[in-house]
Parts: sequence; C-alpha cells; structure tokens
Amino acid sequence: MMAGDKRVEREYRRLLKERDRLVDELRDLKKRYEKGEMDEETYQRNRYDLERRIVEVMDRITQLKFLLGAG
Repeated sequence: MMAGDKRVEREYRRLLKERDRLVDELRDLKKRYEKGEMDEETYQRNRYDLERRIVEVMDRITQLKFLLGAG
C-alpha cells in the first residue's frame, strides 16, 4: 500500500467516525426537542444543518471508498 493510500484510508476512517458523531448529534437533537428544550423553528434549523453536514460527509465517504476500491 502506498503512502497516499494510507492517508486516504485514515481520512476514510475519520469520516466514518464523523458520520457516526453527527448521527448521534441528530438523535440527541430530536430527544431535546421532544422534551421541549427548544422550539420547532430552532429544531428544524439545527436538524437541517446536521442533515446537510451528514450528506456532505457521506458524499466524501463514497468518494474515498471508490478510491480505496479502485486502488
């Protein structure tokens, strides 16, 4: 495995952890909303931001997965 491949693999693993963290954050946000800790507008805005970040991370994971598989 080349040095570049190791970097790609490290970044891939980092992004998987980031995805999991964001999903946990989304789950916690929903629980806080259900407990009445925030209004619907705040919940929707925060949920949208988290979902957007998850999509970006998943897109990057897909790109790196392709690079790892094509190598």
